[in-house]
Amino acid sequence: MSIGTYLAYGSSDDDDDDANDSENQVCYHSGFEAGQSGSYNQTQQSDCGNSETHYAHAYYQGFIQGCISSGEGNYFACENKTPGPP
Repeated sequence: MSIGTYLAYGSSDDDDDDANDSENQVCYHSGFEAGQSGSYNQTQQSDCGNSETHYAHAYYQGFIQGCISSGEGNYFACENKTPGPP
């Protein structure tokens, strides 16, 4: 006889701050577009904020994903086009 255990996980967005979510998406999409063109924009990343707000990291993540999706290379090749994660 076998007894299985199932766990259900849930999450909630406690901050309900749509403005922050929007800014995060804007920075991610800016990075994604830059990644597809292969040109990392340090000014745009800086405009997205610092690592405490996570928007700058969203730009960086978007760049990496855009670069990879455009066929510019793997993670390491795309990461080498950046100054590194914020």
